[in-house]
Amino acid sequence: MKRRHRLILVAAVVAAVAAAAGLIALSATSADTAKRKDEAVPAASLPVAQHGIILGSSSARVTLVEFADLQCPYCGEFSRLALPEIVRDYVATGRVRIVFQGLAFLGRDSRTALRAVLAAGLQNHAWDMLEGLYRAQGAENGGWVTRRTLRDVGAGIDGLNTARMYRDMNGRAVARQMRDAMAMATQARVNGTPSFFVGPSGGMLQAVRLSSIGAAALRPSLDAALSG
Repeated sequence: MKRRHRLILVAAVVAAVAAAAGLIALSATSADTAKRKDEAVPAASLPVAQHGIILGSSSARVTLVEFADLQCPYCGEFSRLALPEIVRDYVATGRVRIVFQGLAFLGRDSRTALRAVLAAGLQNHAWDMLEGLYRAQGAENGGWVTRRTLRDVGAGIDGLNTARMYRDMNGRAVARQMRDAMAMATQARVNGTPSFFVGPSGGMLQAVRLSSIGAAALRPSLDAALSG
């Protein structure tokens, strides 16, 4: 992973969202070759419930937490190429839920995009907006996260009130979620994106150390957590 894509943080994390606790450190890197953005069916188009930043059933036995920056090319690659397979085989079956923890350390576009995702999440469309922005991802800090980009992505999401999303982007709820995610990443010593943690819902989550960002790299950890 390029040096500028690393996030230098300190300390260790206790738990997170909805029932996540005791996360430990991870630095994930990608050795995967870039592929076409439209190769995979968007995960959010599958019949899976969304609640805020959580994708999947509230009763899922296993929780997968992802720390990501909307401008990180590896995060975009994971969303476009690996996430649909994970959602199809683990989330849509009700066994795993995924929690998105957004970071914004690469620049202004990261912050704007993250605010839009979290604001859409207040209407339970975070994952739709997340995947739409990853498909529209441009050059780092190239100014690609414009109002037009947000409007175009939002217009393709059924049930999303974009006017409300724009209002909520600078609201307290979004600001609080951004602070909480950064605090958890700092405590977890997250030093790169994407970073993943997995474990039983309501229990201890362990760092997943990856050599690539393909779905196959996450399967052993997910399967182990499900069989535990």
